[in-house]
Amino acid sequence: MRQSILVFGVVICLAVLTGIWSPPVGRSGSPADLRWLGGAQASTPATDILAVYTHTSALMVDIRVDLLDINPQDQYKFRLSLWDNRSFFQNPLVIDLSSDGAVRTSGNDKQVIWPRVIQDYGMDTITVSLNRFLIGNRYRMDVTTYPSGSAAPADQARDIHSDGQPPVARAPVLLSFWDTLAADTPAQALRGWDGAHTGPLGGRDGLKYVLDGSKQYKIPLALLDLKTPARLAALDYLGAMAQVQYMNRQGLLILPEVAYAEPGDISLKFSQAAADGFGLPASPYVFNASGLVQPGYAGQFISMPDVAHLALAGGKRFLPLPSESTEEATENGPSLEVRRALVRAMLSVDPADLVVLGGSLPHSTWGQADMVQPTFHWLAGHSWIRLLNADDLAGFPAGAAKPASPPAVAENSPMLQALRSAPGNTAARLAWQDYLWLHAPTNDSQLRDLRANYMGQVESLLAAARWADDPSVQADCTVDLGEDGQADCLLANQSYFAILDPRGARLTNLFYLNSSGLHQLVGPTSQFAVGLSDPSEWHPERGEAADPSVIPGAFADAPDMWAKYSPSVSPAGITFTSADGGRVKKYRLSDKGIEVEYQLSGPEITRIPLAVDPQAYYFGPADYRPAIASHSWTWGAVNGIQVEVSTEAHIAAEGYVSSFPFLSMPEDPNLDYPRGHYFPFPLSIVTVEGEGNFKVEIRVK
Repeated sequence: MRQSILVFGVVICLAVLTGIWSPPVGRSGSPADLRWLGGAQASTPATDILAVYTHTSALMVDIRVDLLDINPQDQYKFRLSLWDNRSFFQNPLVIDLSSDGAVRTSGNDKQVIWPRVIQDYGMDTITVSLNRFLIGNRYRMDVTTYPSGSAAPADQARDIHSDGQPPVARAPVLLSFWDTLAADTPAQALRGWDGAHTGPLGGRDGLKYVLDGSKQYKIPLALLDLKTPARLAALDYLGAMAQVQYMNRQGLLILPEVAYAEPGDISLKFSQAAADGFGLPASPYVFNASGLVQPGYAGQFISMPDVAHLALAGGKRFLPLPSESTEEATENGPSLEVRRALVRAMLSVDPADLVVLGGSLPHSTWGQADMVQPTFHWLAGHSWIRLLNADDLAGFPAGAAKPASPPAVAENSPMLQALRSAPGNTAARLAWQDYLWLHAPTNDSQLRDLRANYMGQVESLLAAARWADDPSVQADCTVDLGEDGQADCLLANQSYFAILDPRGARLTNLFYLNSSGLHQLVGPTSQFAVGLSDPSEWHPERGEAADPSVIPGAFADAPDMWAKYSPSVSPAGITFTSADGGRVKKYRLSDKGIEVEYQLSGPEITRIPLAVDPQAYYFGPADYRPAIASHSWTWGAVNGIQVEVSTEAHIAAEGYVSSFPFLSMPEDPNLDYPRGHYFPFPLSIVTVEGEGNFKVEIRVK
């Protein structure tokens, strides 16, 4: 046995010395190994030499050459001419490589050397590994490429010395994205995180793949609009917050403060409060989705005519947004257009030249699982590329003029004035949130028109804010909250505040006031999301009925949720009677909650959207849990109030958390997800089926 080991060792030593066998290729792609930079010289990408590296280890010499783009179908020739400073002089070692993989050595008077040559199509490199003892520690070389069938060089890198100083030129790159995560429902969140058949090319796509690639290859990213209440809450629900927190601590993420709608000062406060609640630090950078210049920050990401330079004005840095291109990332690495832009920046004499990549994440190929990984691998593996983080941006030279800011949004609307002067309680904050997301910038004109139909619900929330500031007993059906010419009904005591709409005799909002403050219990789904139905089904001319996916409050009965009822106010409450007298709903408040009594001539199905303390969901980790019994459903955050819906009729319910067990898996279009997967965050929907006379009670436990 000992003799066998000895013989094996001798064979290995001889193999290494002659170059028949070589250890794995070394690290010949580090910045210290760079010896030459060029590019944009050859007529074909496969013959365009970008960089040459040399690396010497204990046993091996590795020479790596970066080409613009090589693929198996390309036809080219590659020649490495190498002079050993000890003895080769005018008789270089010549290594010829054909694109078909054939390797031939010639030109030296030493024993036969068999180089190890690797063509890496993923990295677009050719690496030649040689025995160090046959080559020596110091050598010089020429690298030449030829088109197939031609003796005329296509490109050449000459007189490269193994002990030369690394060139300092780099291609600075900033990667930034917006539309980072859809966040209205669990279905949207999962699709935006790890979606199936999504993205511009229909593959597996999502923020997950961008974050995973950034973490793996240490590539800094700017996620411009992630720090909004809805996106951070959805990210936490997906179980991805810990990864974002870790990457942020490692300096891999730039997470600006976000003015996601106007007025920017208000949306910034919500952005900052949500970031603080989810454990993300403040940033010196800001992103204003409306494109306005936002004062008070050291840097701002903003649309600029010059996308290749930063601007500096008044001590503030303006960072350009990328010009959107759907195919910057491909399954073979960066697109050819991106590579050429990188080479131009690397060779530029202007130190302020910058390559800005990224864009709207769902509309780009960066989120595609089979494209972002090879592209990040390529960028990280070419050390003549400098991927900029927050610290790099703080000192990067400016070269553009300050961008012009669009005119500020006028604040002379009665609604904005009412919001500015509202009491600082929970309902007022919810009114602001509702106003902001309904006014969030979008390029979808249909969605803008659809949202406009739901602005009246902001007035309902403001009415609750005013009541909570001065609680009083009310029973009134003469108030036009939405300023739409339709009277609404208010029903209140010292603890509960209800808004009732005669159109459908529905409970649009219910609030509860106790010593800890104001708590929302019921709200329309349109307070949290609109446009969830197929756009072909939208009818903006129908007012609040414009989006058929909306549940416009509790006890909005199918099939006619908008039938006109006549209200009657009495000391006992408010009674609504249908036009034909065949349907009656009686609402009554107590010290425990609200009760509605149905008097019907037939069966009825009605729904109750429970919106229990939505601020708990948006501004920090929230643990909502349900409890169901034979005739009741309880819903609420573990550390908050619990709301019970009880009835002698048949009851069924589900919350958005029912999709939680499925979030650890990628989206599966063939999976039958629970109904709660499609509910707006952070709702639970209760369905009651009754006939004749029955009661439903909503109360705080």
